[in-house]
Amino acid sequence: MMRNYYYLVAGLPELIMDQDRKDFSVNALKQEVKEQVSSSDYRLVEFLHLPYDNDNFLNKLLNRGLEFNDLGSYEKFVFDELDENINQLPQYMQDFYYRFTGKQRSADDAVDQDEQPKDIFEVEKLPEIRFLESFYDLALSQNNDFIRYWFSFTRDFNNVLTALNCRRLGVDPATQLVGNNWLTEVLVKSQAADFGLKREVDYIDRLIQATDISDVLERERKLDLIKWDMSVEFTTWDYFNINFILGFFVRAGIVHRWLKLDAKTGEELFRKLFDDLKSSYNLSEKF
Repeated sequence: MMRNYYYLVAGLPELIMDQDRKDFSVNALKQEVKEQVSSSDYRLVEFLHLPYDNDNFLNKLLNRGLEFNDLGSYEKFVFDELDENINQLPQYMQDFYYRFTGKQRSADDAVDQDEQPKDIFEVEKLPEIRFLESFYDLALSQNNDFIRYWFSFTRDFNNVLTALNCRRLGVDPATQLVGNNWLTEVLVKSQAADFGLKREVDYIDRLIQATDISDVLERERKLDLIKWDMSVEFTTWDYFNINFILGFFVRAGIVHRWLKLDAKTGEELFRKLFDDLKSSYNLSEKF
């Protein structure tokens, strides 16, 4: 049975309003939450933010030259000296690192052959696609419902988005999709405008409409609002537990992104985050 954090959830609106919009800090919110939840629940918060660490890891390993994202759990120096610090990172990162670089593990860090993924590059997919597949396999094996639902959604959301972009560019999506399931098969084979997914993917129309928008910022805003709404839907009946807090961090991350991209949209989403928290708390009191 999940723990309830009545005081923490009730105080979240005040926590975000105490912050300056220009310096809105997800990391400061994480620190506040860390001090008030169990260690096992905080590990879920860290897991939720692993995609930022994934980006930093691939950025260094593939020499992408992108700016470090500080919303992950691992500090910049870990990635700057990746060879020396690889053992500090999660196992799936270590496994990919050694396969990608061809370097040998130390005797103390050797993994039994039977435990290693087999034929990691057996189909023609980019290494980073294979890396993401290993991450999503791990995410979907977690015991927490929100973590499983959220990462299943983000994988599928990104796959549909990728398939739509591939269709526009005349590119075969088969090598660009993460995973191998019924959805990826449909995305590769279907010629229908919506891939015949109207019943299975309830946000498909919104996603297609968003990709038709020529203005880049407006398109990204529409896409992020789909994610926002899904994070709310996944926590419909969660009021004070860790799932509610995880959904909050999804939306806080979106606010953080938009305050940097576009001040007006960032301010609107900041207010929406605050109002949603207040309404959720008021609703929970009725039950």
